[in-house]
Amino acid sequence: MSPFGAMMRRTPETLADTKGPLTSGWMSAVFLGLFSTLLAGCMHTKTPFEGLTSACPASETPGKPDATVACENPAPTPPPPDEIQAVFDNSVGPQPDKAALRTPVPEAPARGAKVEDRSSTTVPRSAPVVHNGTLKLADAVAYGVMTYPEIRVSEERVREAKAAIDISKAGLYPSADLRLAGGQNFSGSYQGKAVPYATATSNIDKRFDGGLILRQLAYDFGATHADIDRASYLRDAERHKLQEKIDEIAAKIALLFIRIHEQRALLRLVDDTLASHQNLLGIVMAQEKEGQGTTADVSRVKSRLVDVGAIRADISLQLMAAEDQFERLTRNRPTKLGDVPNYRTRIPFTPDMAIEKVLAKNPRLASMEATRKSAEKELESQRANQLPRFGIEIDTESKNYRNPRVGRTEIEGRALLAMRFRIFDGGLAEATERQIEARIKGNELSLLNEREQFEADIRQAYRAIESANRKMRLIADGVNSARSVRELYLEQFKAGKRTIFELLDGQMAYYTSRRAQIESQFDAVRAVYDILRATGDLTRTLAQAEPASTVKIDKAAKK
Repeated sequence: MSPFGAMMRRTPETLADTKGPLTSGWMSAVFLGLFSTLLAGCMHTKTPFEGLTSACPASETPGKPDATVACENPAPTPPPPDEIQAVFDNSVGPQPDKAALRTPVPEAPARGAKVEDRSSTTVPRSAPVVHNGTLKLADAVAYGVMTYPEIRVSEERVREAKAAIDISKAGLYPSADLRLAGGQNFSGSYQGKAVPYATATSNIDKRFDGGLILRQLAYDFGATHADIDRASYLRDAERHKLQEKIDEIAAKIALLFIRIHEQRALLRLVDDTLASHQNLLGIVMAQEKEGQGTTADVSRVKSRLVDVGAIRADISLQLMAAEDQFERLTRNRPTKLGDVPNYRTRIPFTPDMAIEKVLAKNPRLASMEATRKSAEKELESQRANQLPRFGIEIDTESKNYRNPRVGRTEIEGRALLAMRFRIFDGGLAEATERQIEARIKGNELSLLNEREQFEADIRQAYRAIESANRKMRLIADGVNSARSVRELYLEQFKAGKRTIFELLDGQMAYYTSRRAQIESQFDAVRAVYDILRATGDLTRTLAQAEPASTVKIDKAAKK
């Protein structure tokens, strides 16, 4: 029988016969009761496999145990909350009628089917099915938000911040420490001068010790609560950062959506210019054969064709790069895109109104403000930690000695109100306080800088919209005039009243004015989207029903 087993089987009367600081039987009963309760709690602790989301397949032979399937969890445990969906719904509102806003859930494999282990090669969230038909901007944004890895990283940081709150709250609850030790014990008693002693006794015993310590915080001048507030503000900051990352990805997708439309419109314009030059080349070559033209005219047209071809190559390269990046963000190839929504009526009427909205709703500013408040709470907690801490400590200890001749058990119990106070720490607390104060000051200056930068960006965006609208009004007449000149010069060239230089200049003048019109139109759209992002309304606006008006770029490019 082990020493611990022998100790557990001793009666109160036997314990009363032993010697020690406390030898009463009721003290042993208290210790054994506490220890038994702790063991009972340990035996009911969840296994490491509890909490896994797994469902048990139905047995093929009801009423008989299935030897091939071992099911420890008959009911699936719900997965952790989806922070991305929560922040997305908080921004745009739940939209159950839009399947694109929900992450597709893969179906469970059939029983007996071989499941491929892809844990080391795939992202945690499976990619959605490629969109069929016309891909609207709202659907593209939803796909990107729910699948892009950087957003998943921000989501995990939110969960990490939530766990930090629980870590801080743990200081408010009691803690229990169990100590068990066993081995050899040597004890001796010596009287008299040096060897030989007048009286000498020594014992070598087998010893087993057991102890249980319970600690509970009583009062700490608000240090723990300040630390909880600090962690809560950090959680809020991470949620705002997640919202900022969602807005960032939504803005990238929207700008790529606009850029693809812009490059495709420019590509159609270049193709129209190439067709005009090729038509002109055919006319010049025919005139050369008839003796009305020269080889130099043919060479000039061919040289201009090469220049236009180089322009087309550059635009095609930019278009392919935008399409590849769009597919990278949305998991969808932009084969057929919907029209560009016109959200001009969704932005504030004046820059000052937009700036007020930025200060109230921009997620980056909100995150920085929460970070600053978290640092202030950290400073408050640090200052409170320099004050005394009061706590309740209940300590129970049992010492058991066993040898062939005699054995004894010593039991001791304490219930104390303890005060702990650090008198000197080498200046650590004061240096830490100065460090936190410097971080708070830096956060305040960074927040001021971001506010001023947002104000400048908002005013510049409104100026860009005004400038683009003014340019489009001025260019519209120029485009119509250049188109008329191009057609008129072609007829006059056929009649021999215009030179090849004048005709080529007329065609390039139309191309230049038309390209400026297209770029100005898209510059105004991009400025509107920049304002929506700064005011914190971009994701909500893109996820809602698209406005009735859209940017009609395609029709204008075909004129």
